[in-house]
Amino acid sequence: MTKNIAETSWLDTVLLVLLAILVGVVAAYASLGFLVAIGWSHGLLVGETGTSLYTHLTGLSPFYLFIIPVIGAVIVSIITGYGVPTPRNHGPADVIYAARQGNGNMSIKAGLTNAVASIVSIGSGASVGRYGPVVHLGATLGAWLANKLKLAPARRKTLLACGVAGAISASFSAPLAGVVFAHEVVIGRFGIRSVMPIVISSVVATTIAKNHEVGGALFMLSGLSVAANWEYVLFALVGAVGGGLAVLFMAMMRTFNQFAQRLPGPPVVRAVLGGMLLGAIIVVYPQTFGLGEQVVRDALMMELTVGILLTLIFAKLLATSVSFAAGFAGGVFGPALFIGAMMGTAIGLGVNALADVASSPAVYGLAGMGAVISRVVGSPIATILIVFELTEDYYLTTAVMVSVVVANTVTQALFNHSYFYHQLRERGIEPDEPRTHQILREIPISRLVEEKKPVVVTDDATVSMVRDTIVKQNANEVYVIDHERRLLGQINGIMLLELIDERSLSEPVTRFLSKPFIVLHAQMNALEAFSSLKNFVGVSVPVVANEASYRFVGVVYESTLMGAYLNAVAQSQREEC
Repeated sequence: MTKNIAETSWLDTVLLVLLAILVGVVAAYASLGFLVAIGWSHGLLVGETGTSLYTHLTGLSPFYLFIIPVIGAVIVSIITGYGVPTPRNHGPADVIYAARQGNGNMSIKAGLTNAVASIVSIGSGASVGRYGPVVHLGATLGAWLANKLKLAPARRKTLLACGVAGAISASFSAPLAGVVFAHEVVIGRFGIRSVMPIVISSVVATTIAKNHEVGGALFMLSGLSVAANWEYVLFALVGAVGGGLAVLFMAMMRTFNQFAQRLPGPPVVRAVLGGMLLGAIIVVYPQTFGLGEQVVRDALMMELTVGILLTLIFAKLLATSVSFAAGFAGGVFGPALFIGAMMGTAIGLGVNALADVASSPAVYGLAGMGAVISRVVGSPIATILIVFELTEDYYLTTAVMVSVVVANTVTQALFNHSYFYHQLRERGIEPDEPRTHQILREIPISRLVEEKKPVVVTDDATVSMVRDTIVKQNANEVYVIDHERRLLGQINGIMLLELIDERSLSEPVTRFLSKPFIVLHAQMNALEAFSSLKNFVGVSVPVVANEASYRFVGVVYESTLMGAYLNAVAQSQREEC
């Protein structure tokens, strides 16, 4: 028997390794294909792509720049309206839900549809990012493969996280950051069994991206260093400002989305109005068109003035908020990166103008990116690792570390979660809920109800009749109902047996009726039941169908609830291994 168990474990490990490799390959090529498709969309819609895109945009007619986002918004509205069950932008928040509170299942149709909608959105000028859709796509591909193989929920979640790590690694050529992001943001914890396959997927995806010479170009700046130790105070200042901008960014997106949801008419009306407003912004500030990665490079290369950098911060904030409110699909990582780079570089230019010895403004730009990104995405460690892996410079990473820590510390009270957590909480989902609580929440109280064991009598029964029933069934508690099975109350069986007054035996049992200390409803789950029983002392608790009917359906024993809790703890521990 021991040998069979060992063989099964060995085969399971080999299978998981092979699947992790496969998911890494698929996620890497999905990420690269997504990037190529964005280039095609730019070539199709504006006639240019790559480093000369924004120079080309200034030569287009204002009307054409204005109308492109309108057309794109309508197309995206049609795609999301008919292509996915829930007509909205899908992204990392859905991945977090599937990994933490779901069973690891994700819709492959939603993943592909959202990817197409994001390509159209970015191609038509929406101020959104490309990393969020790629993360979602990688996760859906991993989950789809696991579902086809009928793997257990724990394995489905592992392959889902492998897809996330592969997508992040291929996008940045940063395998360590991909591993940490998958654990820090998506799973929310580090598990012994999940680390190995996620690492494998991440390394495979990075290798493929490097073979195709893709990833990391945005941060590959040579000759950067921290010039003076006193600048760490200024990096902390960059972090504080970046944290504030991140909070403003998330608050604006929330406000604009809430306003858009209140607009009358079908979603296409919101798309047209939002597309028109975005088009007007792009006409004035073409740098806000699409991803803006070349604009970020220009900023880090000090080709933009402080005035332009500051203006672009607020233009990008507005353009991104309008884009999401209009229903465009995409991520928030790219816009956060853009805003942080503009802010940090602007501060760096100011420092260089005032100080004789100071680091390059690009160093401040990197610190600004880290501050805003880590706050919006909720991944401080992964953000630091991305910068470290792509710059390969320890001292630059220390500058980013200071800004990230300060950004997350000083703004904690203002917006105590990432944008993904905000999205989940708006849907009534608590992403940080312990896994044990999630398992208990999935258990309906009706599954734990005992219908036959309790002593149940009608309100016309006498004390003598009930005493006989108690003796026969060896029970301690009696529940009294009327002829429509409505719960009237309960009686302590021991108290009835101790009655010595003979005249009491012929009296109706309702004379000794007491109101139950706690009554559960059949619609409750096990977690809600536990919360209701904090101050309960007894053996069983009555359960009714609902508050309106108060129809008695049975009882739940305290020992049964405790067994459900212990099983949930054991399941949670197995998943974390």
